[in-house]
Amino acid sequence: MIGPSHDFARNVVESFLDRLREWVSDQKLNTARLPPWLMAARVRIGWVNDSLICAFEDAPKGDSCEIRGPVGADTVVLLNIDDFSPSAASLRARNDVEGLIVISGTYEENKRTILNLVGQSPAFFNCGLAGYHSPVALFNVFMQHRPGGATNPVVAVRYIPFALYVNVRDAADQDRLWRLCKEQLTATLLDVHNSNTGTFYERLQSRATTFALNKISGVVVLGKDTGKELQELIQVRDYLRGKGYEAELIKDIADIPMMSNEEKVRLWALVSRFVVMVDRVPAGHIAEYMMLKEQRTIMALLRPSGTGSTFMIGDAHMVDLNFVQLFEFDSTPFNVLENVVSWAESIAKKRIDSYDKAYPWRDHRS
Repeated sequence: MIGPSHDFARNVVESFLDRLREWVSDQKLNTARLPPWLMAARVRIGWVNDSLICAFEDAPKGDSCEIRGPVGADTVVLLNIDDFSPSAASLRARNDVEGLIVISGTYEENKRTILNLVGQSPAFFNCGLAGYHSPVALFNVFMQHRPGGATNPVVAVRYIPFALYVNVRDAADQDRLWRLCKEQLTATLLDVHNSNTGTFYERLQSRATTFALNKISGVVVLGKDTGKELQELIQVRDYLRGKGYEAELIKDIADIPMMSNEEKVRLWALVSRFVVMVDRVPAGHIAEYMMLKEQRTIMALLRPSGTGSTFMIGDAHMVDLNFVQLFEFDSTPFNVLENVVSWAESIAKKRIDSYDKAYPWRDHRS
């Protein structure tokens, strides 16, 4: 499998981001109303033969690039999963368009665009497998792999704020690439800036000062957040985002200089609707479990059937506590996430009803 060098791929992405940010500055746009990746991006780059696939995600601060290198299918990069050879593609890339082809979804209040990929080994586009293609962009889509169809279990999921497919023929001339993409790309971003989606982003970026709002839809995902376990946490996070929650990994929430890591975990768990903790192997979440149990955080503990990191955690739900629950799964946490959400919301509703009855000065709040 041929393709560009690592340096070439990184330079393409860095130049593209520089031009986008220069345009935002020239237009004097309110960056709070634009996708966060425009200001700080975590970019995953791979290529299928001569087609670069660049997946942009929000970063807490600064830019970073993960080079996946040559892969067999675009979905390897989009979903950040193990490499495979695809059996088919969902969409055919075009080569007769002089400009950028944009597929734009929705990510705003109570609205999500979710694409389901079916089959055991699907590609999304056939880019890299059929010669030259015009550049393609994806905006604001949740992509789920459901091998057995839309009513069957999810095996992988990712929120894709922005992805760019570009042939190396265009990428080699960065001025040409920008000319091809600028009109459609900037029109899409202006539409976001001036719409309800911009308002949604603005509200998300002010989340650190709106704890009451966070209690309605915020979720913290905890567990071992390095190595292969990190990818599982990210997929759990994105599954919850697809359900309408503002889910975050604790490591991706900005630090406050005078706050310790323990205080950070306590604070964000306290102001979130509930916490999901994946308990595969021993890590810092064992101490976090003890802390959050003490402060009455609604907490779902997910672990493989019959195993877990330690017998020191995971028994509180048996007799003593109703706001901690154990969920065992066979191979992937996706098996139980629907039940997790139902249980957590039932506990939240009980709290709302009970506290509203107990405190006569309260109005009903969700």
